Amino acid sequence: MSATWSGTPSIWGPTLSIRMALLTISLAGVQVVWGFEMAYCSPYLLSLGLTKSIMSLVWIVGPLSGLITQPIVGAIADRSRFRWGRRRPFMLLGTILAGAGLLILGWVTEIVGLVVTDGHTARILSIIIAILAIYVLDFSINAVQASCRALVVDSLPAQQQQIGSAWASRMIAIGNLAGYFVGTLDLKSIFGTAFGDTQIKQLCFLSFMTLLTTVSITSLSVAERVLVSRSAEDNKGLFAVLKTIFNTMFHLPTRIGAVCRIWFFAWIGWFPFMLYSTTFVGEVLQRYDVALRETLQKSEDLLGDIARVGSMALVVYSTISLAASLSLPWIIQTPESESLRKNRSDKHRKLYAILEFLELYRPDLATAWFIGHIMFAVAMFLTLFIRSVAFATFVVGSCGIPWALMTWAPFAFVGEEINRLQDDVPGIRRRHGTYNRLSTDDRHHDEEQYPMMELSHPSLGGTECPSVPALMDTEVQSPEGGNELSGIYLGILNVFACLPQFVSTFISFVVFSILEPGKSPEFADGGDVDREGRVVERGKVNAIAVVMGMGGFSVLLAAHYTMRFKNG
Repeated sequence: MSATWSGTPSIWGPTLSIRMALLTISLAGVQVVWGFEMAYCSPYLLSLGLTKSIMSLVWIVGPLSGLITQPIVGAIADRSRFRWGRRRPFMLLGTILAGAGLLILGWVTEIVGLVVTDGHTARILSIIIAILAIYVLDFSINAVQASCRALVVDSLPAQQQQIGSAWASRMIAIGNLAGYFVGTLDLKSIFGTAFGDTQIKQLCFLSFMTLLTTVSITSLSVAERVLVSRSAEDNKGLFAVLKTIFNTMFHLPTRIGAVCRIWFFAWIGWFPFMLYSTTFVGEVLQRYDVALRETLQKSEDLLGDIARVGSMALVVYSTISLAASLSLPWIIQTPESESLRKNRSDKHRKLYAILEFLELYRPDLATAWFIGHIMFAVAMFLTLFIRSVAFATFVVGSCGIPWALMTWAPFAFVGEEINRLQDDVPGIRRRHGTYNRLSTDDRHHDEEQYPMMELSHPSLGGTECPSVPALMDTEVQSPEGGNELSGIYLGILNVFACLPQFVSTFISFVVFSILEPGKSPEFADGGDVDREGRVVERGKVNAIAVVMGMGGFSVLLAAHYTMRFKNG
C-alpha cells in the first residue's frame, strides 16, 4: 500500500517553545470544555432531581462517544484529502458542534419555554434536552481531541514526540487550571448579564469561546502535508474504515498494545475521580465538616457555594498538575546525545551540572508513570477516611502529579512507536522505555534563521527527504506506515480509555443503587432533611468514596503492567 503526499508539515514560530505552544494550545481549549463538563454537570444534573444511579447511566455517553467517535474520526481523517490537511477541518467542525451543545445546555430553560408552558412538562423536557446537549458536546469534543492529538503526532518527527507530548500535558494542565479557576468566580458580578444571567450560562459561553480561540490559533499556525492519493484498495468507504480499525485493534504492535493495556486499568480508577470529585468534596462539606457547613448556612446560593468549594479543590489539583507538567520533563531521565552535550549553552552550565549530579537518581518515564499510579491509588484509598474539606482538597490536589504523567507518558510512548513503524530513525536510542529528548538550548535549531519549522520524515533509505515549503506541489510517495495510521492508532488508544469507563459506570451504578438509591440530599430540591431542615446522613460511608476506592485497586494493576512495560 502506498500514498502520495504534497508538502511537508510546518509550524510557525521564531523559537522551539513558541512552536510547541502553538501546536498544542488547542488541547488547552479542549480541556477547558472537559473540565466544565466534568466539574459542573454532575451537580447540575443532581440539582434537577436525578438520582446518583441514574446520573451514572447518563455519563455512559463519555465512553460511548470516545469509543465511537475518536477511532472513526481518526480513520476518516487519515483518508481525507482536504487541501487544508487531514486534521484541521475536523478540529474546526467539531468545535462548532461542541459550541452548539454548550449553548443549548446553558439556555435550555429558555429554549423549552418557547414551546412549553406547563411547569412539570417543561422541567422534564429540560432534563431530556440537557442530556441530549451533553451527548452532542461529548461526541463533538471527542472529535476535536482526536484530531488535535493526531496533529501533534503528524507534525513532529520521532525525535520530538516526547517533548511534543510534554507540551500537550502542559496545555491540558493550563486548560484545567483556567477552567476550574473561572468556576470559583462569581461571573455575574464580573461580566453582568453580557454572557447570560446565570453562572452556568456564562461558563458555557466562555468555554465555547475559549475552545474556538485556541483551535483557531493552532489551525492558523500549523501547515499539514496534504494527502494526494492512496492505493485503490484503501478507498472503499466507511466499511473499509471500520474493518481497518477492527483489524488494527487486534493486531497492535507489541509496545502500543502494552500501553493500551496499562491505560485500560488506569482509567477504571480515573473515570470516577474525573466525574465525581467536585460532588465528593461538596458531600464531605455537607456530611462531615460541621464547622465549615455552618458558615455557609446563611448563604443565599448554597448550591453555588458548595460547587465553588469543590471547584477550589480542583484549582489546587490543576495548579499541581501544571507545576508537575512543567517540572517533570527536567526531573525525568531523558539522556541527550553526545553532540548535544558538547554544544550546551554556557548560561545553563550550572543547571546541567546539577542535572548530571542527579542523573543516577532520576527515574525514566516508565518508572515515573509507575510511581504516579501508586500515588493515585493511595489517594483513592484515602477518600474512604476523609472527614474534612481541607483533607479532601489535599487528596484531590495530590492527584495532579499522576494526572500530569497520564497526559504525557502514554502519548509519548505511542507517538514514538508510530514514527518508528514508518522509519527507523538513526540516532534515537531507547533505554528502558525512555527516549532521547531534543536539547533545551534553542540555538541548535537554527531558530533565528527560519521562522517556520519545516519537519520532514526520513525516507525508507534512512536519509532525510529535502524540506519543502508546506502545501507546495511537490509530491512524495511513501508506503503505508506509522504516520499514515496515526489517527487510527491514537483512536484505538482512546478506545482503551473508553472501554474501562463502561466498567466504572457499571460499578458506580451498583454501588450507588445499594448505598444511596434516592435523590441526593446535598444537591436536589426536596432531598432528605430532618424536621429542623438539616441534611440527614445516610451512613458512615460515602458511596462516591467507595467507588473511588475500588478504582484504586484497578490502578494498582496498571502499575504492575507499567513495570512489565519498562522491563520488556
